[in-house]
Amino acid sequence: MRHHSHPRRRTLALTGACLVLAAVSAACGERSDAGAEPAPRSTSSAPATQTSGTSETGTAPVATTSDMYDVGGHKLYMTCSGEGPVTVVFVHGWVNDAGFVPHAFTSGVTYILQDDYRVCAYDRRNVGSSETVDDVQTPADVVQDMERVLAAGGVEPPYILWAGSFGGLVATAYLEKHPDDVVGMVLVDSMFPDELRLDRFLPERYRFRHFTKEDKCCTIERISQYDLVRSLQKGIGEEPDIPAVYLASEQEPRDQNDFESPRYDARILDAQAAYVDRFSPGILRWVDAPHWMEPVVPDVVADAVREVDAMRQQ
Repeated sequence: MRHHSHPRRRTLALTGACLVLAAVSAACGERSDAGAEPAPRSTSSAPATQTSGTSETGTAPVATTSDMYDVGGHKLYMTCSGEGPVTVVFVHGWVNDAGFVPHAFTSGVTYILQDDYRVCAYDRRNVGSSETVDDVQTPADVVQDMERVLAAGGVEPPYILWAGSFGGLVATAYLEKHPDDVVGMVLVDSMFPDELRLDRFLPERYRFRHFTKEDKCCTIERISQYDLVRSLQKGIGEEPDIPAVYLASEQEPRDQNDFESPRYDARILDAQAAYVDRFSPGILRWVDAPHWMEPVVPDVVADAVREVDAMRQQ
């Protein structure tokens, strides 16, 4: 498991939390290690489905569209619910479990937001309900897949990107290429480009570069986290003038880990705060929740989306 996605010591505690939550929410799952009762994986070219669900207010049906979209030789699954002038796009974290379905992780937050926003979630290639591609994903591939699935699904900007964990790097890559399409960011304990600059304070076995070959050959997503975070270094300090809310886990702060480096621990929280401060405005909010907080505090995540939307209109 990649240390930058989720420190090892958190695995067992998080899995136990999700098993408890499974009793009340089928959407609960750990994005990097294990999911509780994940939806079945599908690689078929399923026809588009349009259904109507109940809105949060219970007064009107909410349209939901789900489909497999051709993005250039392979198909990705995407589901969208609700309508609104802004689309909230979920960018999921690192997936190590072939049975975990990323888009299902969004149900609680989507339910709260769908009366006022269009909320879309897609599964990257090789995971969830999307097709498998027997090839390494480059940083350009990751962004191109996101571009093409949104275009194929008719999901037009403006976007608020809601990104969790490793998804923060994917969302940042998209933002760098399409700054005019993104009007705000909600970052859920996400990774950020500045982390690479602290690698020198870590033992070799925990550094980004150490995992490059294994990421490319032997993980489900086959994305080199090192290549992706390295590609984002030129954009540090050049963030567009948009608001962002960063929800940091109070239960699992980044300076509590297995990395055996007091020098890293002394710097990581300041780096996190400095990254958030570069947005306009950037708000760092500590939340009493685990790293994978969406199924635990969906209202907190949804409130952050509304807050970003309000700030961008000021």
